[in-house]
Amino acid sequence: MLSVSIGLLWNEPVIQGTLNGSYSAQCFTDCNRWLDLEEVTGRLRAADKEPERQVQQWAIRLGECFSKEKAELLLAKVENPDLIIRGEVVEAGKKWPTRLGMLDNRVWWPVIKLDGRDQAEIVFEELRRTFPIGMAVMRLSKPDMKPMFWLRLGNLGGNVVRVKLVPNSPDATITLKDVPIGRGFHWERREALTYRGEMEIFATPDGGLTAANHLPLEHYVETAVGSEMREDLPPVFSQVQAIAARSTALATANRHHFGDGFDLCNDDHCQCYQGTVREADAVIEPIRATSGRILVFGQRDAEDRPIGTWRVVDARYAKACGGVSDRYSDIWGPDEPGYFEVQPCGQFHAPDLEDDRVAERFLYDSPKAYCNPGHYPYPQPWDEDKLFRWVREYDPIQLSGIVERKTGAHIGVVKDLMPRQRSQSGRIMILDILGSEGTTTLYGELEIRRALSDSHLPSSCFVLKRARGMLILRGGGWGHGVGMCQLGAVAMAKEGWTIERILAHYYPNTALETV
Repeated sequence: MLSVSIGLLWNEPVIQGTLNGSYSAQCFTDCNRWLDLEEVTGRLRAADKEPERQVQQWAIRLGECFSKEKAELLLAKVENPDLIIRGEVVEAGKKWPTRLGMLDNRVWWPVIKLDGRDQAEIVFEELRRTFPIGMAVMRLSKPDMKPMFWLRLGNLGGNVVRVKLVPNSPDATITLKDVPIGRGFHWERREALTYRGEMEIFATPDGGLTAANHLPLEHYVETAVGSEMREDLPPVFSQVQAIAARSTALATANRHHFGDGFDLCNDDHCQCYQGTVREADAVIEPIRATSGRILVFGQRDAEDRPIGTWRVVDARYAKACGGVSDRYSDIWGPDEPGYFEVQPCGQFHAPDLEDDRVAERFLYDSPKAYCNPGHYPYPQPWDEDKLFRWVREYDPIQLSGIVERKTGAHIGVVKDLMPRQRSQSGRIMILDILGSEGTTTLYGELEIRRALSDSHLPSSCFVLKRARGMLILRGGGWGHGVGMCQLGAVAMAKEGWTIERILAHYYPNTALETV
């Protein structure tokens, strides 16, 4: 049975919770021996004794490639000889044994290894013009499982290096206090959340503690779908969402949190996973009908038999595409997996929104997109949210303060926002911000969304207007826009579209299989 590990808390000074039922505990103690406890119940408290930073290897990842050869070609674009000698191609991702054979979801990262995070961030700016999309500063080293922490578990108290809690019955759960939801967004908060499966606690490289949930893939999907979307949506949509979530989990494991000691996180960065409180019978029943079904991508012979290497589809999705979905490489670059296209979210021709004037007309238009509430009304209370089209107004001085706080660039009062490059979905990929005292450039849709808002703009698909001395951003869509438009898929399901038809629309050139 396929399983995954989900990071719930990390870099926390204290982790507290309650064991709801009987667990066995495997503790690796400060005496370098295992202590096995057959039955523990009650409260859990783990605390850093003396936060200890582990030796870390930092690097700049130039991009993510789907073959080692492409990663080597990308690395060869580095011009500075002092950086070339620090270059290396790192393998990430996983292989998954299935009845279809081994599904190979490895990726390759061309990286420049550096002496620390500060040096990496300096070199990062040097390389921005050569690698504008997809570059990131990252920690390559993983937790070494050596630093000790204090553990109180039921009647046990002592120093440990790691603890693994295994339920003794299927209905045993663990409730953790103060689990973050919506990290970095305006809805960020902390809640007490309850989880099935195994729980592991260990020290993190940055100092602090991590709690990771290990559980079967199918249990994870039941919770993730309930966390991502509502329970009162059409069953066909819940099934489509389950297949996308299951596929994405397998495709991205050991990629987004390579150096953190778990496969995926519990938040928007990977997929929302908020414990048993988000599970609902109305969602679980249709999800279980899709058990083991995933999207795969690869070549077939003349008799439609798989040949060569097959991959699980990285079935990304976003809340509302705004009318047109985007390519993977435009958002995360530099390589394209082969199953994303610029697609209209409806039965209309998708204009090429790379042109600013075309993008402006489209944002003021009301195409018959499935995510357009003017044609396909949203359920309440989503109907109160501006997801398809939105507006943000800023006083220029106010926006200047946000930009300086988010980017560190002092450019004076913002005078203009000038898109240097848009994708075909209208999302701005490179943006120049002109100020009274200078100019700064933003690269990538997520950086643009972060830099122009106290939290995040809904998307980077917008145009600038001026009125009453204000800077007015009129935009479209909510999220990155790659893959499935969730609100569009809800409308399609209501219109009677099948699972297969919805998935084929958003993920062309893929196949639906059972593993």
